[in-house]
Amino acid sequence: MSILDGSHRGAHAYMLLFSLRFTEVIWVVYLREKGFSYASIGLFETIFHIASFSSEVPTGIIADRWGRKTSLFLGRVVAAIAAAIMLFARSWAFLAVSFAIHAVSYTCHSGAFDALLYDSLPDERKSSFTRLMGRINSTALLGTSLAGVAAAALIARVSLDYLYWASIMVDAMAAVAALSLPEDLAARRAARRDMLAPAAPSAAAGGFLSDVKALLRTLRRRDLRNLLLLWGAVSALGTSAIFYGQSLLKESLVPLSLVPIASTLGSLLAIVPTRSAYRIEERFGQLRAAAGGSFFIPATVLAMGLVPGKAGWPGRAAVVALYLGLIVLQETMYPLFSDAVNTRTGSANRATVLSSGSMMFSVSMMVTFPLIGFVGDRIGLHWGMVAAAALTTLCLAPMAASLLRERSSRKPSSLQG
Repeated sequence: MSILDGSHRGAHAYMLLFSLRFTEVIWVVYLREKGFSYASIGLFETIFHIASFSSEVPTGIIADRWGRKTSLFLGRVVAAIAAAIMLFARSWAFLAVSFAIHAVSYTCHSGAFDALLYDSLPDERKSSFTRLMGRINSTALLGTSLAGVAAAALIARVSLDYLYWASIMVDAMAAVAALSLPEDLAARRAARRDMLAPAAPSAAAGGFLSDVKALLRTLRRRDLRNLLLLWGAVSALGTSAIFYGQSLLKESLVPLSLVPIASTLGSLLAIVPTRSAYRIEERFGQLRAAAGGSFFIPATVLAMGLVPGKAGWPGRAAVVALYLGLIVLQETMYPLFSDAVNTRTGSANRATVLSSGSMMFSVSMMVTFPLIGFVGDRIGLHWGMVAAAALTTLCLAPMAASLLRERSSRKPSSLQG
């Protein structure tokens, strides 16, 4: 089976459309220019992640029960609704509603897409998942880059409203693309019956509670649990620093028109490393690649925070370089963690388990993002970065150490059901 067969070309098309997020590259600066403080922006992001936390497991169960591509379709429809609300919002309350609905659109995607992609590979090709995930991620980075270029052009020439109209159009196209993806529902339903049988022999189609119990049984695996917790904490720090990095670049006197260009350049630079992530896994082993590599993200954020805010061109160049490096690291680590989690999860509830990892990311974001904003409002955004990086390092050290003590084989035995 070719790693780029027809089904995977469809996955590339879906991910390209999904990644055309025209509004993401400038939203922090945009809200700042609307008069919102860093703390207020942090509150919006907290609302987003409260909604995400609340909907991750339910949408994961929906994906496992009724189909991953159904979940992907619903996610794009909901994303278009969120963009429409943001377009016409005239109050803080409507903005909050838009952020909450947008969060639900992401939870419909998280878990469902990776699970659909992993299950598309036959057992003898599961070992190629990191390579496939890296290629899919490089397509997403290309889409992110195109979105950044478009955003920069529109910022310079027309209203930002056009970014939201463009988002609505591509979400509609992505919804159609999601419906075209192949999915073997019969095989997964059989796996679900096997999974639920020990807990509820008569409940082949078990209720919501059966799915939750199955999830809790799966999360008893220490290595899987630590992987989900570790990536949740590290990716939350990286995501927060990338978002706040928009304003950090501006505070370092990088011209506003170049901020989305920097985000675009970071995505382009990450294409080659993320496609080669499987080589890191082959060299160091699955767990060591994921756990050991995760320390580079807080180290980069810490370095960003320690660069003096007004150090002239050398300081400005250092902040830009670290910002670009952070994007590259974040994207390169994603296929490594996705593979490590997928190989430790059965097909029957794979989307739910992956969604629980996204839920852990949301919990971390509810701490990390407001922390940077709170400290940034009071003593400076640089120190907010330092505080968040230090806290994350203290939290992730025990989990990473536990994973590094695990036997770091290339692949664990495949789990079924």
